[in-house]
Amino acid sequence: MKKKWTGLLAILLACALTACGGEKEPKPSQGAENDPPASSQQSEQQSEQPSAGENHSIIYICLNLGDLSFNDMGWDGCRAAAEKYGWTAEVLELGKDTSTYENAFLDSIDSGDYDIVVTQSNYGLSDLCIKYAPEYPDISFVSYDMSASAEISGDNLYGIAFKQNEGSFLVGALAGKLTTSNKIGVFIFNDVPVGNDFLTGYIAGVRHSNPNAEVSVAYGGGTADASKLQEVSSAMFDSGVDVIYGVSGSAYPGLAREATNRGGFDKGIYAIGVDSDMWTVYTASENAGIADVIITSMQKKVDEAVVYAMDQYVEGTLPFGSVQAYGILENGVGMADNEHYRSCTPEDVLSYMEQLQEDVISGTVTVPSYFDFESYDEFAAWRDQ
Repeated sequence: MKKKWTGLLAILLACALTACGGEKEPKPSQGAENDPPASSQQSEQQSEQPSAGENHSIIYICLNLGDLSFNDMGWDGCRAAAEKYGWTAEVLELGKDTSTYENAFLDSIDSGDYDIVVTQSNYGLSDLCIKYAPEYPDISFVSYDMSASAEISGDNLYGIAFKQNEGSFLVGALAGKLTTSNKIGVFIFNDVPVGNDFLTGYIAGVRHSNPNAEVSVAYGGGTADASKLQEVSSAMFDSGVDVIYGVSGSAYPGLAREATNRGGFDKGIYAIGVDSDMWTVYTASENAGIADVIITSMQKKVDEAVVYAMDQYVEGTLPFGSVQAYGILENGVGMADNEHYRSCTPEDVLSYMEQLQEDVISGTVTVPSYFDFESYDEFAAWRDQ
């Protein structure tokens, strides 16, 4: 059946990223961004518990806390591991000025206060781990949301990758089933490999469940901005789009707010969240008033992945020098399955989604990845067909 493409919405958000803009070929890059506030440091002393005979101290380096998503989940994982093993954990929030990141990173590891660094791929933080890990052999570095194709080495750096294409495939298939206009939207935080891996899975999922649906895509410039995402969402809804996947944790309130303004489910308008189970998280937060337009979310289970890595660290089995990819089978990604989703989704669609997830796990259905393409141009041609 004919597959249509509505074109690219160019949304340029102000940013100061060295990796900002479109990559020309699949290669390691950043994960889903978040918009950081001013620099600050918080600390938390954890309870005294056995830790395989050793006490360790974690420094979690992130952009900002309070996003109810990507950054917060990393901190949750660090705190959970520290509590589990009787360690200490501190967090360093880097702020908006990317020019300060490298010095702040070095100040932390030069302090001598920490022997485990946990960070993420955003804004070149994983690149700092790759650059400096060899110079600090007594410190263990763990970076999550790295590209599965990233090349790392050494015996003190470990990378966690997520198969965001698999989780995005599921929510794309759901979007294809829920739409009544056959017009579906997606906002991707940046035109970079990891962002395009979200997009690849999502488009493939839409095409799998509804080949007649059109997909409108908007790229951001890498900086989270809720007001800009609300503008993009408004334009998409005006064009007849009735389901939007917002791949930007910090900017996501813009989408949820606009979907709420448009009448939400009562008007056939759906929002799909990212990283955390956003309906559950928003319902328990100051964003409760815009939670109910979120039908489900594509989850990156960052907190669980960090704890799992620390478990392996304690056991002495953490495969340093490698990047491991966590997908649906490994419980690293998935689609939020909560009471809101179950009560608001038609029974036939629930059954379809349950079978589709089983088919992905069994390998009956293969989910394409951005990293399968030989070049960016090949990906773009597939995306735009």
